Amino acid sequence: MKKAIWLILIVFMVIVSILYIKDYNSSRSSEDSAIVTTTIYPLYFITKGIVGDKVVVKRLIKPGNEIHSFAPTPTDLIDVSHSDILITLGKKIEPWVEKMANATYVKLFALEDGLETIASSHLHHTHHHGEHRDSDKSSINPHVWLDFDNDIKMVDMISTELSRLYPKYKSIFTKNAIKLKENFGELKLAYENGLKECKKDTILVGHDAFGYQERRYHFEAESIMGIFAHSRPDAAKIAKLSDMIESRGLRYMFMDPIESSKSAMQLATDMNLTLLPLYTLGNISLQDEKSGKDMFALLKANLVNLKKGLECR
Repeated sequence: MKKAIWLILIVFMVIVSILYIKDYNSSRSSEDSAIVTTTIYPLYFITKGIVGDKVVVKRLIKPGNEIHSFAPTPTDLIDVSHSDILITLGKKIEPWVEKMANATYVKLFALEDGLETIASSHLHHTHHHGEHRDSDKSSINPHVWLDFDNDIKMVDMISTELSRLYPKYKSIFTKNAIKLKENFGELKLAYENGLKECKKDTILVGHDAFGYQERRYHFEAESIMGIFAHSRPDAAKIAKLSDMIESRGLRYMFMDPIESSKSAMQLATDMNLTLLPLYTLGNISLQDEKSGKDMFALLKANLVNLKKGLECR
């Protein structure tokens, strides 16, 4: 009986949300403030860098929240309905966005078809052999923002689309986009130079998020969890990782501070590993954001720790 009552309440909330959205969209005037909503932190960071203070930029997934298990709520539907556009990686990577766009009538701008992607299912078998495109689109590695070429492409695509949507700000958007691309280009060069000569070719990470960087900079990241941060390893995998740690003489375990894993912590303790942060950057912690850190700062911090783990010159 209780389950039935909860189900009725949920259905009622969704219906009310949709009716409100329809009424809001039909009454909204062109004089309202310009609002753009993004899904994940990298898209928020890039979009905010492009528009500056000319457009309000919001994000669906708030700081500190895990991105791979996100599901929009009725409140999210209402918030998105206030936006002129929803910027997303796309339905192949964020499958829930299409239903959200249909429910809210918001314009959906997806980036995935303009990006270079790799498969999540066979990453460790292909990324050293020049396979840049994923033939199985259902298994795209979602961490596209950890490839600086993709970041630059996202800047171009978002800047172009927002310049069409808000033409009076086109010159400002273009100028800001150029600066963002310069910064990503500098990071790309720093990674290429910093990871060029390294004694080791393997690191241990909590979350299998670094496939794009493995391919670019020719190292392997053995993960405790899977491609999604909420997955958990079994005993056989932990035993295999323990053997790998010993045979390759690894001294560090890399974890994104936003994630937690009892299995990872126990393995680090058992194998006497030093924990170092390595940000996956699908999201940012509230603490990091409040302290003024951003995507560029955390990517620079990642390079410092990668050089330490790989024992680079």
